[in-house]
Amino acid sequence: MPTLDFTLNGKPVAVEVKPNEFLAEVLRYRLGLTGTKVGCNEAECGICTVIVDGQSVNSCVYPALKANGAHVETIEGLANGHLHPLQENFIKYGAVQCGFCTPGLIMQSKALLDKKQGQPVTDEEIKIALKDSYCRCTGYVAIANAIKAANGQPVALEEYLPETKHGYTVVGEAKPRADAVAKVTGAAIYADDVSFPGMLWGATLRAGIPHARIKKIDTSRAKALPGVHAVLTHADVPGRKNHGLVTIDWPVLCYDKVRYVGDAVAVVAADTLDIAKEALKRIEVEYEPLPVVDTAEYAHQPDAPRVHDKGNLLKHIKVAKGDVEQGFAESDVVIERTYHTASTEHAFLEPECSIGRVTDDGRCEVYVGSQIPYADRKQIAAALGVPEAQVRVIGTLIGGGFGGKEDIAGQIHVALLARATGRPVKMLYRRSESLIVHPKRHAVKFKVKVGTLTRSINFSSSSSAPEYQAPLP
Repeated sequence: MPTLDFTLNGKPVAVEVKPNEFLAEVLRYRLGLTGTKVGCNEAECGICTVIVDGQSVNSCVYPALKANGAHVETIEGLANGHLHPLQENFIKYGAVQCGFCTPGLIMQSKALLDKKQGQPVTDEEIKIALKDSYCRCTGYVAIANAIKAANGQPVALEEYLPETKHGYTVVGEAKPRADAVAKVTGAAIYADDVSFPGMLWGATLRAGIPHARIKKIDTSRAKALPGVHAVLTHADVPGRKNHGLVTIDWPVLCYDKVRYVGDAVAVVAADTLDIAKEALKRIEVEYEPLPVVDTAEYAHQPDAPRVHDKGNLLKHIKVAKGDVEQGFAESDVVIERTYHTASTEHAFLEPECSIGRVTDDGRCEVYVGSQIPYADRKQIAAALGVPEAQVRVIGTLIGGGFGGKEDIAGQIHVALLARATGRPVKMLYRRSESLIVHPKRHAVKFKVKVGTLTRSINFSSSSSAPEYQAPLP
């Protein structure tokens, strides 16, 4: 392999890299500088930003060998015995929340301030500099204020802090987050930042089609590939075949049919991610295509194909309160409308990542940034067919969730692979995989009938749906 020689945070570095490796991969997986995060692998979100010869670059798509002979700055190099002004003010002005995007934002901001050389920076310049740097949870007002304050420009912290009753040590006072220093220096640990000796890489074969019956799965060619340590299908799930929170109907690995393009059919553990991906290509699955059910309205029709054997209706909830018809009769104005909302992606910046390993005492440990670690443990144990006490879920920091990390992603799969191989296994989704796999905020169609009185408001939909009544303030 060719050698990459460059200066990293002021120190000379020489490291062997593959010709097709990107700078972010070298920094994270070869040099262990995990402060640089990766959110999209497509130069869209900006959280992988580092500085190369004074220019901010998206390291997730920046060829590593292009940095040969260059001076590279990462988040780890900013604090030289004390925090950089940007790091200090990101903490002071509350510009740090989940922290996953913070290193990229700070590096992009540093590139901007370096170019300004002490001259005042405007809001417009900040907007232009950060136009491709995403932050899902903090909001950009705090970030812009932190940048201006770091540049020595006056920013009144009191202008956007809520008015509180002072005089207490903590309550009512603006205090920095307990984990803020770790997040602004790149020391904060998220799931993909965790590594173990001898760790394998996991990958998942997705259905790729929305609805089909599985006729045959042949994994022989994948198992024969050098570097592959395990290829698992539904036949290798020792415990409960399904998982789920509201209803236990989501296959760990599909056994009868697939119900959406992101359904998992098989999982692989291999020495490298490239080998794991090649193994997926060698798995042969024979499908019998079935009619696609693509809307809730169609699913509710009597002649709609059944996605699940028990039918397509998850639950029917009817709520009745008060005399709604009387309320409408007494209303001055009655309005009836039908509304639609779109299916919504949660857009957390950190893609899903899980790591499974078997401890010396035989328990299964799973590292994951999950919003529901106890429910994860319950579902992992059920799939493994072991008591919950034999499973430990270690919650790492979460790089954004917003409800999108309340379901099983790779947690059960890495547990199965770790038990099958006897080695730690990491499974990291790319953004493209994340988008097709995890559940979204569902699209909704609802009819609402509203009647107004001087002192009350009545809500009523069609006769087959819920009715609501609530007083006006």
